[in-house]
Amino acid sequence: MENLTIADLPGGDNFRDVTSIFVDAAADMEPGAVILREGFTLQDAMSAFEIGEPRLDSGMAGDADQRPPFDIWAPLLPQEICWIIDRSFSHEMLWHAGNTLAHTVFTCLYALVLSEMHPEDMPYRLNNDALRPPELIPVVLRASICGLLKCCDLSWRELSKGHVHDTEDWQSDKGDTSLLEGMSVQNVILGLDGAITWLLRAKKVPDPWATALIARLNLRKALLQVMNANIFKSASGFLDLVNIARNQLKTVRTYPSPALEPESTAHLAFDPYIARKLNSTVPIRVIDVPAVTETWDAIDALLDGWDEQRLLSMTPIVSTWEIAGNLRAWLPTPPLRMPYIRSSTQSVFYDGLLVLNKYNSAWMIDRFFFETLGVSYQSVMNFVDRNSKSQWPHPWADIQRGHFKLMTEYIRALWYNPPRRRRFLMKVLVDLHIYYTRLIGIASHLPDLPSTEVMRHIPACALIWRLSVIREVVLSGFLLELYTSEEKSFAYWYASQVIEAHLACLDDVLLAMPPDCPTDREMRFQHSLLTALQAMTIPMFALSMPLMSFAWRQMHANFLRRYKWAFGVGYDLSSIPVVAVPNFDNFTHVCGRMLQDQTFSPSGSLKLAQSILTQLIEVRAIGGYAGLWTEERMQLLRILADGCQRLQGVPDTMAEMPSFDVGLLKWDPQINPWFPVLEPEGAERRRNVHMRRAEPYPPAS
Repeated sequence: MENLTIADLPGGDNFRDVTSIFVDAAADMEPGAVILREGFTLQDAMSAFEIGEPRLDSGMAGDADQRPPFDIWAPLLPQEICWIIDRSFSHEMLWHAGNTLAHTVFTCLYALVLSEMHPEDMPYRLNNDALRPPELIPVVLRASICGLLKCCDLSWRELSKGHVHDTEDWQSDKGDTSLLEGMSVQNVILGLDGAITWLLRAKKVPDPWATALIARLNLRKALLQVMNANIFKSASGFLDLVNIARNQLKTVRTYPSPALEPESTAHLAFDPYIARKLNSTVPIRVIDVPAVTETWDAIDALLDGWDEQRLLSMTPIVSTWEIAGNLRAWLPTPPLRMPYIRSSTQSVFYDGLLVLNKYNSAWMIDRFFFETLGVSYQSVMNFVDRNSKSQWPHPWADIQRGHFKLMTEYIRALWYNPPRRRRFLMKVLVDLHIYYTRLIGIASHLPDLPSTEVMRHIPACALIWRLSVIREVVLSGFLLELYTSEEKSFAYWYASQVIEAHLACLDDVLLAMPPDCPTDREMRFQHSLLTALQAMTIPMFALSMPLMSFAWRQMHANFLRRYKWAFGVGYDLSSIPVVAVPNFDNFTHVCGRMLQDQTFSPSGSLKLAQSILTQLIEVRAIGGYAGLWTEERMQLLRILADGCQRLQGVPDTMAEMPSFDVGLLKWDPQINPWFPVLEPEGAERRRNVHMRRAEPYPPAS
């Protein structure tokens, strides 16, 4: 190998040592001191290292990234303006989907130069091209971009309230770029109205493009008005705005923008690498823009979310809010609402002062007792104060404050993203147990009451809600695909134990419930649904056992990690035993008994569940608090009933388990949130396999 000389090195040999220059310049600095220009952070400095990866070096521009200079005033055809507006809608929906502004909205270069797009700044040199009216840019396009940025501003303000989580649900980084924070909504609407008026009166844009542009401007205007509206001021007015937006969206779909030729100037309106010129440390990421039909679908889902929000704002029933929130998590369609809708829904429920803009803490606890026991909070207080044997006054004020905080946080948490929601429910279980303990303390000072006296069941209020939360924590593990194959059997068994405790609690309370009241109807529906769920979880516990390794020591270690939320130190503050604690030792013993059970039929249990669910569907016995979400609750019942049908190929007895291929069970949350399906060939394969007696599984130790 030849020896290299200095002349062979890249850059030649004309180097000078400049170390002394930097040493002299830093002579007055203290050791460890750093000089940074304004807006330049240590993270920027670390990002400046050349690592040879263009995606991570936000300042690096490759040869393929070179593009002609952007000309604000380049004449555009009306259909090109339509295309730019449609693409800006797409980028807005991509931001709502969790991407950064620098990679979505700000890639539209017109959004960065609005201050230069005034009509009076329009160069006189522009030719008066009849096909490309110069006013399209400073009048029509500018109004649309202003509306886009103001919608993003209003969304940003809602999202920044902290109801959803920055960098987890959405990206708050603006890159020091304006979202027209200082411009009023009314001024933006005036600009949109002015653009619409120009299109109608100037007659410079022929149909169908004039109609297409007007529909897009009206759609932007309606979206802006909905975002800026007070839903409590006029629910009917809010609905009118949503319907206007729906109508304009329908028109926009009817007049789609065309696919542009590759040489069209409109393509230069978007620069996917603009983040390198913004004050942003986020690595460059080029996001594929979806088909415009997907954008319209996303806006349609946004409008559906607003419509549901309007219905919820008129629903002063806490249980209905809980039902609606749970259904959004359980049902695959419609999908989980975008973060903006989930945040604004939480704001509608509780704004930090009042619930639903008019109710205080007394109303909240009153609804809690009425929807659980069928009696008012005042009735409970009066009964306890008259009949209590305690020599000390009961801390009703403290209970009311604690209940208000607990329940408002719980309802709002139903609109978190699924992992965050599950973590919150784990934490709230301790508070619910402490609340249950306090109610037991109050009930302990009452005289012996018959089981038909509703006041006997005061502690059951907290216990019913707590058992519902435990069940959701356990079953949501399947929805989020958290469980390993080895963990599924225990999860189903524990869910059945929680449901058993819940059913026992409902049995007691129903003895004292006034017949045919909303609370009674809701509890009877819950009782039927829980019975069906238990009839599904028990066979799934048995069918999942072959997935276990039966290495009990390792399984116990995994159990402690997975269910550590059930053994928190917070429970030590209460002397009352915790109801429905997961117990691994009991599980191992039940596994042994289940394998020897000659009477249990997995397929028979699933048929029972299907029968219960089918009956609920046929008689529409959906309960007392589903309200306007009755159809969504029916959808859940159909999914569960269909799940039972899809599992009809499972063994009839435990003796047939060795011939059953457990690998045919497939868990897919898009089909069923909690239960697997049996692949179609599973039932046929089972019929063709010679049945033989079960061979013993390794014993529990």
